[in-house]
Amino acid sequence: MLLMVLIILSTLPIFSYADEGKQLYMKYNCSGCHSPYERRTGPSFKEISQRYGTSQKAIEKVAKLIIKPNPSNWPGFAYMPPYNIPYEEALKLAEYVLIHSQKEKKKEKNLNSLPSSEFF
Repeated sequence: MLLMVLIILSTLPIFSYADEGKQLYMKYNCSGCHSPYERRTGPSFKEISQRYGTSQKAIEKVAKLIIKPNPSNWPGFAYMPPYNIPYEEALKLAEYVLIHSQKEKKKEKNLNSLPSSEFF
């Protein structure tokens, strides 16, 4: 019985907070003001991650700030309006902002460092 459960679980698609967070980033059009690596109207995710860190406490804090931003946290940037989204979605989005978006850059960099196919 245990073997059957393990087999079924292994066939389920792997869907992490990274995937859900990225989907929420697109769904809520966060890219209109934020980029994972560059400043736009708002700070980059890299800057946000550097400021708040990557702990569970940081994720919770950023999730609350997504729902109810504090403009004084980022002087010089445009005002971010409050987002009336469920806290669970804000947590997934915050985890993507602080952790997973930065891992994507590393993966992208590693893929770009591979030799091009013209040498094969």
